[in-house]
Amino acid sequence: MATSGSSNPPAISFFGNTPLSTNRAIAASNFLAGDETISIIPSFTYPETIGLISGQVGPFRAGMDTEVPLWMATMLRRRKLAKIIPPSWMDISVLKDVLRFERDPKEASFSPDIPFRHAEISHAILSACRAGSGTGGSGAMGDGGESEVPNADQIKLLLEDIQRVRMDKIRRNVHTLSAQTLKTKSKYESIIDVTNIGSLEMHQIKPFITDAFKNQRELSGKGSSYSTPLEEGEGGGSGGGRAAVASGSARRGRLRTSRLARSNNEEMDDDELEIPRPMEEDVDEEQQQQEQQQ
Repeated sequence: MATSGSSNPPAISFFGNTPLSTNRAIAASNFLAGDETISIIPSFTYPETIGLISGQVGPFRAGMDTEVPLWMATMLRRRKLAKIIPPSWMDISVLKDVLRFERDPKEASFSPDIPFRHAEISHAILSACRAGSGTGGSGAMGDGGESEVPNADQIKLLLEDIQRVRMDKIRRNVHTLSAQTLKTKSKYESIIDVTNIGSLEMHQIKPFITDAFKNQRELSGKGSSYSTPLEEGEGGGSGGGRAAVASGSARRGRLRTSRLARSNNEEMDDDELEIPRPMEEDVDEEQQQQEQQQ
């Protein structure tokens, strides 16, 4: 049992603002990839549909393909109850085109021919089929594991090359962005194109990008946060501390000024109350006496 003085770790949230470690983020990404739809050929017949949180699946008929979530497809494949149909992008010709696109220096973005979670999906399929490196076992239909994923070893190498080239492109773009930001003094932030970036790539570069650009904004005098400037006391280091002290002193000064102004106003109100004000009856009598004298 934790004592009251001990600090509890922050709660983990997939969709909130709580930061995740790289390993936890990758595990969460693999979990979310399990909901991706994939086609299988079952070796059994089940005439009814199965209700899942993500929707209905089935019915299943032996020898006829049907779509199920990735986690169900891998589970049935490991139990030799189904055969996985690899997605169209897990083809050598498609992956070669993707690799050619990523190596093109004129292309700043990433190839749209592979999905957001392509690394997680391909790893799950190859692991479930035990394909590649001569480890293919007997399949659900009596075929070898490699029959489901033709040229599995070459597909693995192409996926690794694509990941390596993409990471090099991200590092090159970040270096270019950093050089542009430090050279020019502008209130607008420079941007890089990360369209069609992969899930694992995003989780791998996020810790470095977050710290690097935080330090860069502090060095360029723009503050450590994109929502709070450095002058308001959000900067890091001694400069940020001095800015925080200065802003705190300014707030205290404004508070003292408002208190003095309020006290002066109260004194003026007291002086006004001390001045005798004529009653309405007295004013009427004075007007009558003046009329009589005239």
